Amino acid sequence: MTAALLTGPAQLLDVAPGARRLFHLPVARRASGEDLRIAVHVARGAAGDGPVLGLVGAVHGDAIFGSHIIRLAMERLDLAGLAGTVVAVPVANPVAFESGTRTTGQGWNTDMNNLNRVFPGAADGWVTQQLAAALSENVLGRLDALIDYHCGANTSINYTLVSGDSTPEQKRAFDFNRLMGCDFIYVHDVNPYSGTITGYAAEQGVLCVVAEQGGNVLPDGFDELALTRIDNYLKALGMIDGEPVLPERQLVMRGGRTLQRVVHGGLFYPAVGIEALSATVPGGTVLGRVVDPHSFEVLQTITAPYERSALFQMRPSFGQVNPGDYAYIIGDATQAAELPRLTDWRFPLPA
Repeated sequence: MTAALLTGPAQLLDVAPGARRLFHLPVARRASGEDLRIAVHVARGAAGDGPVLGLVGAVHGDAIFGSHIIRLAMERLDLAGLAGTVVAVPVANPVAFESGTRTTGQGWNTDMNNLNRVFPGAADGWVTQQLAAALSENVLGRLDALIDYHCGANTSINYTLVSGDSTPEQKRAFDFNRLMGCDFIYVHDVNPYSGTITGYAAEQGVLCVVAEQGGNVLPDGFDELALTRIDNYLKALGMIDGEPVLPERQLVMRGGRTLQRVVHGGLFYPAVGIEALSATVPGGTVLGRVVDPHSFEVLQTITAPYERSALFQMRPSFGQVNPGDYAYIIGDATQAAELPRLTDWRFPLPA
C-alpha cells in the first residue's frame, strides 16, 4: 500500500467511502539521516457517515500485542457494512518498538522517556515529546473514541483500568470500558498518572478505554476474543450491526491492587500457568520463583498477597528476569463487587 505524508489532521477524514489509506506522520529527522515517522491507517466505511474510532498500540515499545491485534482487526474490517471511520496507529512509538523497551530507546541518541507520561507533548521537545505532539495534533483530536492497548514483554494481562466512576462523565466512561468484556475492571479514585494518551484524549471529549490485554503467552482463542471486543465497540457506536458479546459476570475492584516486581535478577520459574490469567487464587499461593543461575539459590518466592487474589497480570513462562521487572499485578478480590449485566450498551455521539 502506497503511503501519503500526513501533513494535517483534516487528511484523516478526507478518505473516500469504502476506501483505505496509509499515511506516514512525520516527527523528526534523526541524526542517522532517517525520517522518524508514525504509520497511521485509515479505513472509511461505505455504509454512511458515523463516528471515528481510534486503535493505538505500542505506546510502550515492548507492548506488541496491540500492534498485532490492530493488524488483524484492520485486515478483517468489512468496509461495505461499516458506518464511520477507523483510524489505527499500530506502533505509536517506533523508536521504543525497535529497541523492544518500555521507554524511547536506549543509548545516547534517544531520551529514554516514557511516551505515556508526556502527552500532549511538545513539537520542539525531546524526541518522546515530539512523538506525542505529532499524535496529539494530527490524530487524537479527530477521534470520537479510542482503544489504547497496553501489555508488557514476557507477561500476560487481561483487565481494564478506569479513573473514577462517581461523576456522570466518569460513569459513562466506566460503562464504555465494560464493553471490553474483561472479567475484572479496576477503578482508580483519581488518575495516578499524568501525561497519558488516554488522559489527554479524554480531555478533548474522546471516550477512552485503557485495554490492559495481551502478552507473549495467551490462552487459546485470545486473538478472536480481542477481535470480538473491538466489534463490541463498533456495535455500541453504531458503526456495524449487532449486539455486543459480554461475559456473564464482571467484577469491579478498587483499593487493593499490588504490583509485584522481580527484586533480584536470574531465572524465573512460574508456579502457575496461563490458565490462571483472570482467575482468583487463595492467599499464599506460590506464583513463581527467581533462582540464581550461578549459585542455584532461590532468591525470591512470589506469593498471592490477598485472601482472594485476582490475577490481572502474570508472568506465565520460564525466562530470564532483571531487578525491577514486572511479575504480577494482583487485585484484592475480597473487595470485588459483581456488576449487573450491562443492558444500556449503545453510545450514540452527542448531536
